[in-house]
Amino acid sequence: MGRIRRVVLILIILYLLVGLGFHWQWKQAQHACDDLLRARGEFVEPEIFPVLGIFFDMTWWPVYAAANVYHTGRVFATPCDRAVR
Repeated sequence: MGRIRRVVLILIILYLLVGLGFHWQWKQAQHACDDLLRARGEFVEPEIFPVLGIFFDMTWWPVYAAANVYHTGRVFATPCDRAVR
């Protein structure tokens, strides 16, 4: 029984680490997009609850990645990817 718990714990930790990496990469893409929007003089929404954002990104990253790929063809989609040029 102890071996199964260890394996499950390791899988959970790996899942959350991948989610943390997803959050970090997506934040970099979002900051680059925000800088571009500011340079154009457009409004950039402020981040209100960063801890809540990390929590959701770490737990729901497969859903976000699948939706981003479906809608934009990119894993780390930002408003700049959806903008009409």
